[in-house]
Amino acid sequence: MNNDIYRLLQKHLDKHPIPFPSTKSGIELKLLKSLFTEQEAKIALQLSTLLERPQKIHTRIKDKNLTVITLEKILHRMFKKGAIRAVKDRKNSGKFLFSKMPLAIGMFEAQVDQITKDVAENFYEYEKEGLAEALIGKKTNQMRTIPLNVKIDPEFHVSSYDDITKIIKNSPGPFAVMNCVCRQAKDAMGSSCSKTEIRETCLLLEGGVDFAMNLEVGKEISKDEALKIITQAKKSGFVLQPENNQHPHFVCCCCGCCCGVLTAAKHYDQPAKFLHSNFFADVDPDECSLCEKCLERCPMDALDQVNNHMSVNTDRCIGCGACVPTCKDKAIKLIKKENPTIPPVSDKDMYKKIMVERFGIGGTIKFVAKAAIGQKV
Repeated sequence: MNNDIYRLLQKHLDKHPIPFPSTKSGIELKLLKSLFTEQEAKIALQLSTLLERPQKIHTRIKDKNLTVITLEKILHRMFKKGAIRAVKDRKNSGKFLFSKMPLAIGMFEAQVDQITKDVAENFYEYEKEGLAEALIGKKTNQMRTIPLNVKIDPEFHVSSYDDITKIIKNSPGPFAVMNCVCRQAKDAMGSSCSKTEIRETCLLLEGGVDFAMNLEVGKEISKDEALKIITQAKKSGFVLQPENNQHPHFVCCCCGCCCGVLTAAKHYDQPAKFLHSNFFADVDPDECSLCEKCLERCPMDALDQVNNHMSVNTDRCIGCGACVPTCKDKAIKLIKKENPTIPPVSDKDMYKKIMVERFGIGGTIKFVAKAAIGQKV
C-alpha cells in the first residue's frame, strides 16, 4: 500500500479541531490502512470537517471515471465501515451529507459491533504512543466525569449538568442504547472486561440517537429504561462520562479496565488534572473500618491505606463516586471542588471552545472563513 496516501490522510485528519497526531512508529498509518482502502483514502482527502452533499465533494475529485452516483455509493460504504460521518439530508429525503470524522470520539466508536482484533490493537497502541497525550492534554475534553447517584455532602449544591438523573429526566428524548466499543475491543484482543459481562451500556440522547440508528448499531429505549441502565452502572461501579456540555447527546458507562479515556488517564501521576470533574471523594477516618471494598471499585488507584483508615489521593481522584455505594461504614462521601467548572451549554459551544484552544482566535477565524465560502476545512 502507498504510505504517502495515508500520511496525507493523517495530516488532513489532524486539521480537525480534534487532533490526529503522527508518531515515531507510524502506528497511526497502520490504523488508517485497516479502515480505508487506497481509493477510500483518496476520497477521504477531499472531505471537509463540515457536512456536504456528494455533488459538492465530487467537484474536488479529479478522477473523470468516478461519477457522482458511484461516489455516493463509496461514501455510504465508508460510512458503514465507521470511517467517515454521515447525516441524513433534511432538505433531500433519502439522501445523506458526508464529512471526515475524528478518530475519537468518532471512527473508533463507529467500529461498535464490527471491531476487529487488528483495529483494536492498533488503536490502543496509538493511544499509548501519542493519541492520549493529544486528547487528554487539551484544556477542554470531549467528555467529563459526573458522579453516580451517590451520597454527596449535603452542604453542596449539585448542578443539573452534574446530576445524571436530572439529565435523563429533563431530556425530551428520544433515547437509545448501544454496545460499548471499548469492551468489544478488549473482547477482540482476548482480554475481556473484568468488571462486567454487560455490553449494552452506552446511552444516547436526543440528536445522538441518529448516530446509532443510521449505523444500525443501537436500539431505542424508554426514559425509564435509560434510568435503569444508570442504576446498573451504580451497582457495577462504572464511571459516568457524558459529552462535555450541559445537554449531552451521549453518556458512557465506563470501567477502568477497558475505557480508552480512563486507561490512558490512569498512566498519569495526576489524572484529576486531565479529566473534567467537579467532585472528589473524602474518607472520614473515624468511620472507616478498612474493609478495602473501595480499593476494588476505584478506577484510578486513588485510595491508599494511611495508618488505620483509607485515604484519598486527590491528585488521582476523578470524583466518579464508584467507591461510595459499597462502603458499609458510610465513611466516604463526595465533596464539591472549590472552583467547579461549568461545561459549555451545547456540543456546538464545546467544539467552538476546543477549536479556539487548538488553533487560536486567528486560526479559528480562518477556519470559519474558509467554511463560509464552501472551501474544504
